[in-house]
Amino acid sequence: MTRPGDPASPGDTSSPSTSPPSTSPPTTQPPTTRPLSRVTLSGPDLGTVDLEFEGEAARNGAPNDATGAGAAGHAPPGGPPAPPQDDLPDFDPRLYEAALPRPEPLSAESFMPVLHPQQFAELLGDLRGELSLIPDEATRAALNSRARLLHLNVEGYRVNHEQARAALTRVLAETGVGVRTSWGRQQEHLAFMNAASGSVERDYEAATAAIEQARAERFDALVASGARPDTTGAEDLYTQQAVMTLAREGHAIRPPEQKSGSKRVFNAFAVFSKFFVGIISGVSINLLFNPESRLYLTLIALTAGVMFSVLLLWLVDELAYRAKLAPGTPGMAHPRTYTAGILAVTGLYLGVEGFLNWDGILRVTAEIAANAAQQGQLTDLSAAPETDTAPQHWSLLTFTLALVGMAAGAAFIQGRERARTVLERERLAARVAQLKAQGSLRAAARATDHVAYLELARDRLAPPRDVTSPDHARLNERVLNHWEQERDAQVQAISTRLRADAQELQATLEDFAAQVQAARFPRPRRGLRALLG
Repeated sequence: MTRPGDPASPGDTSSPSTSPPSTSPPTTQPPTTRPLSRVTLSGPDLGTVDLEFEGEAARNGAPNDATGAGAAGHAPPGGPPAPPQDDLPDFDPRLYEAALPRPEPLSAESFMPVLHPQQFAELLGDLRGELSLIPDEATRAALNSRARLLHLNVEGYRVNHEQARAALTRVLAETGVGVRTSWGRQQEHLAFMNAASGSVERDYEAATAAIEQARAERFDALVASGARPDTTGAEDLYTQQAVMTLAREGHAIRPPEQKSGSKRVFNAFAVFSKFFVGIISGVSINLLFNPESRLYLTLIALTAGVMFSVLLLWLVDELAYRAKLAPGTPGMAHPRTYTAGILAVTGLYLGVEGFLNWDGILRVTAEIAANAAQQGQLTDLSAAPETDTAPQHWSLLTFTLALVGMAAGAAFIQGRERARTVLERERLAARVAQLKAQGSLRAAARATDHVAYLELARDRLAPPRDVTSPDHARLNERVLNHWEQERDAQVQAISTRLRADAQELQATLEDFAAQVQAARFPRPRRGLRALLG
């Protein structure tokens, strides 16, 4: 497709039509249009449209203007009207659309804003005709000589005008080929992309219709199988059916407990108790092995106490987890073995903590008595009656052991809860696998997943992209701009030179016309000049 104003060929400067090129295949023939002669409205409400084409009779049998007189003369008087023709094709409004406007031909004269040489020649001829009216012979002879020179100037301007016209025609033809070629390539690329986008849009609409149909089929299948209508996947469908089957058999799957505020607090204290008991153990170890209270030994004792507490309580958690899973898991030991291990670890933990705390209590009591004796707060320790060396701080020991027992119990509960969750999940997975093996829900599962597959296929729809389209567009734009700039530059240069020649010739003719007028009508002399003349 060419731009408006570009020449069609080097020898022809007319511009082709700006109508877009057809995107139909080359083998498709365009529809044949027939000129429409007349359109009439008939019927009680003027709702019947009668179309009449040139060279054919109207559908109601009436003759047209060209053949009406002859047909009326040959028709028998009082005879029935001719039957309507049924072999006419159906009316297609697209065949009678208004044609696109055609631009005016681009010619060299549109870029030559100057007068034609003939107009200057006519003006010079009129001025030469007035020379015979000049009374002075010398002036008339001089003006005749100048008129002949001006005639040569006019002829030279005529030659320049013709050369400029030929040069402009050549420039428009040469640059028009480049512009037309670049524009055609761009139109072909746009037509290709439009056709591709149209095909993708049709495929997208077809995919959307298939998805809607698949959704209706999924709804029917879910309702028939007793699942929730908002189920979107086959795995969700099998899970629902497995849960319903287990509930029907009396082995309902308990859903995961919601983490309420008390549950979160319990979990937080269960984790905190491990470290708190470990800190207590670290303090006891520090009192036992670090009487000088050195800093690095204190840090080592605290770290050892925390590690000892955390590892033993994690061992209780793991043994409780394995004891819960042992009955239904092949390859594992008897549950009583794990239970004995839990009791042994708990007994060891309580024994160690009790010994460390007992020793710590003794050392603290002795230090308190020594400090009191040094300060003179005790009167006479030898005079005091003999008492039992056991400290009277059983409450502190009992609290510590109770805290250790509670931490072990919390770890035991957490392990069994984790095992119960795993067992529930395994039982549900086993029932899902059983339902898949039976195949009774295969059609419903396929209908459920079919929608997702169709949506993925629709999302993959994309117009076929030309990998060089960005580079092609930029290169074509540069080529198009080059040809347009080349044409504008050459046309501007030629028009400027021709305009300068025309202005110079016009100024010369105006000066010559003023001289002729001055010679024909000389100014009257007065005063001393008249007497001397």
